[in-house]
Amino acid sequence: AANVNKHGAAIIGTRSTAAMGVPVSPRSPWPRAFAAELNSSYSAALYGSAGRVPANLRVVWPTLLSESARLSLNGAVACHASSSRHPPNALYFGDGAIQHQQTALWVHQPGDLPFAPSGSSVEVTHCAYSGARGGDDVRPSRSPMWFHMMPGSGITVEVGRTLLASPQTFGHARSKHMHAALVSGDFRSFHRLLRNLTEAEEDAAEVRCWREARPQRRGCFPALLAYDSVQFPGWRRRCFPAPGCSSSELVMLAWGLEVQFVTEQLDHVRCGSAPHALRRCTPTDAPVRQQGPSCLRAARRLPALLAVKRGNRCSLPVPLEPGTFGDWFERRADAEAARLRRALGDAVAAVEADHALNP
Repeated sequence: AANVNKHGAAIIGTRSTAAMGVPVSPRSPWPRAFAAELNSSYSAALYGSAGRVPANLRVVWPTLLSESARLSLNGAVACHASSSRHPPNALYFGDGAIQHQQTALWVHQPGDLPFAPSGSSVEVTHCAYSGARGGDDVRPSRSPMWFHMMPGSGITVEVGRTLLASPQTFGHARSKHMHAALVSGDFRSFHRLLRNLTEAEEDAAEVRCWREARPQRRGCFPALLAYDSVQFPGWRRRCFPAPGCSSSELVMLAWGLEVQFVTEQLDHVRCGSAPHALRRCTPTDAPVRQQGPSCLRAARRLPALLAVKRGNRCSLPVPLEPGTFGDWFERRADAEAARLRRALGDAVAAVEADHALNP
């Protein structure tokens, strides 16, 4: 059960975040029923045992909450993206601010997550994506898999040998161009920026390999093989209608494509609680169900999420027009859900983020 401070606000328990170096701030203005459940049944559903929700929580999955906990959130959730005006631990809906993730309720925390050193593990969110992102194009056959570093997501990845692509390391302009190159899967440009080469200084054999090789072509550049991932800490994004927001981004160079769901990369993601209880994820694990094909489905199909939105008088999503970009993504998500159903047989009810979505 939760403790209560002198102001009547619930205090949730903490778990070590030393591996990520994040300051622990356990006090919270959340409704008592919600705060108490986070470290009991919610934690058990997400991590496999109670008391595992991190103190620096940045995301909550409403479909894993009980009806009473969801009802306690009425009037406690902001309808728009996080901004500097939100107090710590404020709950809000993202309005698409963090690529898709239709199943998520976000938690505002001041500041950005620090660099995760090589060999460490971080909790992340990911949803399959293809198309324009911040003015750059995500290319289905080339763009590597991107994650947002989000404590409390329930899915963990190891960063491996990682590169910090920060403005402090490379300068603002250069790090911005490095980010754009990886969004589009342009490993040639990323390699040139990494080594600060001009086109005339590029190795002719490497460029020839790039032009003739298979789509991703990372292997053409030995310098890139020294890294498994790239981090862009505190990357500023367009967040409507907030004046600005950021998240720390992790790009996997060694595996995955941005257009894939986490259900297509289960060999590389881990479930359970860090650092000692991590295990290989399965398609039926709660965090995988949140970030599998359900992450792309319109929020109007998630009853638990709709209940929280109605309770906070937030606008509800409208049906998608056939043939639109969003409709294409939803149909792609339906196809992935069907693939999982075929693979799981009798376990089909565990595929969806919310079991009410099952036929």
